[in-house]
Amino acid sequence: MSLPHILLTDSQTHLLAELLLAPLPVREESSRGPEANKEDTAARGLDHDTTLVDLSRLIAFGLVVPKAGSVKVTDLGMAVHYERQLGIAQARLGDVVRFTTAVEESHPRLAQTLRLLAQGEISLSAAVTDAVSTEQRG
Repeated sequence: MSLPHILLTDSQTHLLAELLLAPLPVREESSRGPEANKEDTAARGLDHDTTLVDLSRLIAFGLVVPKAGSVKVTDLGMAVHYERQLGIAQARLGDVVRFTTAVEESHPRLAQTLRLLAQGEISLSAAVTDAVSTEQRG
């Protein structure tokens, strides 16, 4: 089953990550939906007004749900969060591959070691040892 494509703003992404760490206490008696108090949002380094708007959007997307006086992340919310984190990691690994290709002619041994490390064929310790021994020889 594939995940629905849900585009989140940076602040919504940040709030979702915060809610994965711990639920956020809310009051549910508001006509606008669950509301967090300023102290709880400030304690987590969140902008209160932005959090209220983002919270209602995350609820509408089904990524979080108000339950027993707090807002908790749903399974879908967890999946969306970790899928985004995977995308970030894949992009970073792509940058490493492009960097390796760019330095391959001038530093062939370093490029080879970096490729092996990225592919998981050698450990970080082995890569550092190889890079240090190459530097000492050269």
